[in-house]
Amino acid sequence: VYRVNWLKAKARYDRWSEELKLVQHEMFWTISWFRTQEERWRVRADESIKNGNRAYAERQASMWAEFSAQGLKNFEGKLLITS
Repeated sequence: VYRVNWLKAKARYDRWSEELKLVQHEMFWTISWFRTQEERWRVRADESIKNGNRAYAERQASMWAEFSAQGLKNFEGKLLITS
């Protein structure tokens, strides 16, 4: 009986450990996605000919940069990988 309980507890611990790693990686991937989007919009802003298009692209880049900064702030100390 005790062995069965121990095995169940170990399996539960292993599942939660795996879930924690996945969530930490997902936090990192989310911030990476935000940074990628920011870079793409910065390139679009640089390539824009019309002022209106440039302003829109710069605003989008700023929005994604804010998402990235907010994500880093919210995930601080919780990320498995930082960079």
